[in-house]
Amino acid sequence: MAFHLQKRVDPVDAEIVLIEENYYHQYLYRIHEVCNSYYEDEEIIVPISRLLKGKRVKFLNTSVTSVDPERRVVETTDGDQPYDVLAITLGSHPEYYGLEGLEENSLTLGSFEQAKRIRDRIEELFEEAEETRKPPVILIGGGGFSGVELAGEIADWYPILCERHGLEVPRELVTIIEAMPTILPGWDPKLVERAQKILGDLGVNLILGDPITRVTSEQVEARSGRVLEPDLFIWTGGVKMNQCSIGDVEIRGRRIVTDEYNRVPNHPDIFVAGDSACAIDETGRPQPPTAHIAMVQGDIIGQNIYALLTGGAMKRYEFDRVGEIVTLGKTNAVGELFGLRFSGALAKFMKRVVHWWYLYTIGGIGLVWGS
Repeated sequence: MAFHLQKRVDPVDAEIVLIEENYYHQYLYRIHEVCNSYYEDEEIIVPISRLLKGKRVKFLNTSVTSVDPERRVVETTDGDQPYDVLAITLGSHPEYYGLEGLEENSLTLGSFEQAKRIRDRIEELFEEAEETRKPPVILIGGGGFSGVELAGEIADWYPILCERHGLEVPRELVTIIEAMPTILPGWDPKLVERAQKILGDLGVNLILGDPITRVTSEQVEARSGRVLEPDLFIWTGGVKMNQCSIGDVEIRGRRIVTDEYNRVPNHPDIFVAGDSACAIDETGRPQPPTAHIAMVQGDIIGQNIYALLTGGAMKRYEFDRVGEIVTLGKTNAVGELFGLRFSGALAKFMKRVVHWWYLYTIGGIGLVWGS
């Protein structure tokens, strides 16, 4: 969005300010890869200073605490930042649904730093297992994209850790517990079936149709009466907009309701995209918080802000489902793009192509080739 604007807006007419609490931009669709045998930081994050080099965007490395639409001010931990036009893209935060003990007794996969904490804890558990001779029990709550991709990475890594620490590899390496009767709810049934087969071959155990009701430091309890005793419990069962006071905006599904131009209806100078936005699809349902939708919204908002500044016509946002690819470990994936189904190595390669395309859109060919 910022890149789009800086190409079109004359610096005499407007200053573009980007506020972000991290010094880096993270490829959220790849953070599960941290929990495998090997990764490099630059495969998951890139410094914002590198992305902004040569671009007319001012970067403020600080945290947003609230937005005051009446004063037209973004309040941060380093002071107020006034605005004439604002785009809110605050990302997401885990949703715990008020379940007893869930937040206190789980790790989450919502950022690069959280992924590293999961990785560190897994390595600690295997070190401890050298004495107990008992391979750690790892449980993931939530069988959506994040949970499934994380399970695939851990299942790939698990036998390597067993060999490193002299442990026998168990039959079940990691378990997913999901409230719905299937993993990847709402996805193509044939792709779901294929994903479940691949996960089973990797050693991932699936517990489906059994919502979690309570979590303690030692147990995870489900509605059926099932009691699980994991050494590590990771929650990937839902997200909500990052906590931030934003005045009198309408919230639906834990996100800000937007109009057809991705604006807040009662605040025409505020746009919202990504996990912060509750955009409605053609069926009247909120669209899922996916990376593809966020990118499309960002492009359209960039065009609409330019139109707002120049008096041009705004572009409507229309939901156009391109598809998704879910990775299942280092070498496998299943997915659909433009109506075509993929699985296995081809799907994995297509996921890589999508990543290369994204790198090109934010940093050009130099970022794609690591230069």
